[in-house]
Amino acid sequence: MNWETISSPNQEIKDIKKTIRDADVHLAWFWSNDIDFVYIYKAAAENMKPPHELTLQDLKLYTREEYKAAQGYLSRIESIGITAYRILPCQKRDGNLVVFNQENDDNLVYISGSKANIYYSISYKKKLFQTRKKVRMSIITEHPLDKELLVYVKKSGGVPVSVEDGTVYPFVRDFNTGKTVPPEIEIDKNEYIRLFFRDNTKSVQRYQLIPQ
Repeated sequence: MNWETISSPNQEIKDIKKTIRDADVHLAWFWSNDIDFVYIYKAAAENMKPPHELTLQDLKLYTREEYKAAQGYLSRIESIGITAYRILPCQKRDGNLVVFNQENDDNLVYISGSKANIYYSISYKKKLFQTRKKVRMSIITEHPLDKELLVYVKKSGGVPVSVEDGTVYPFVRDFNTGKTVPPEIEIDKNEYIRLFFRDNTKSVQRYQLIPQ
C-alpha cells in the first residue's frame, strides 16, 4: 500500500455519524472534495490492527459514487461485542491509489453489537447429619466458549458476590454450544458457589451471565 502523510485537514475523514437498527449499521461522514476513494477497515475492537499493519486483504474499497447512492455506508454487525470501523482517505494519482495516514481517530467509530447470553444453574444435594454436600452446575451457552472465560468461586457462610469474594477455581474443559454439565463436586455444608467471568471488564462487553 502507498501511504502518505496528510498535508491538509481537508483530506481527513471526520464527523462520523452512525445509525443502528437491529444488526444493520449506517455510517455517514464528512467527505472532502480532495478525497476520491476511501478504504474501510472493519474488525472486532479487541483485534484491531494499527493502520501501518493493514494490508489490502483487511480493507474494502468504497467509492464516492457508492457513498452517494447509499447516502452513506451500509454494513451489518455479524459478531458479538464491539465492532470498530476505521475509514482511510485515498487519492488516485497516475493510476495508483495513495492512502493517507490520518494520525487522529476522527476516522474511527465503535459500534456495540449484541451480547451472547450464558445461562447457568447451581444446585446442592445435602444428606442429613453429613458435613459435606454435592454441587451440580449446568451451563447453557449460545456460542462455544473458552474454558478460561469463566471461573467458579467458593465461599463459606454465604454466596460469593464477586470473583474476589472467595476461593477461585478454573474450569478444565471448553464449553460447547448448548448445555454443559461439569462433574459434580463436593464442598462443606456451609459453603456456596457462584459463577463469574475471569476478566469481568473485557467479558461484559461480549457476554451476559444469567443465573437460572
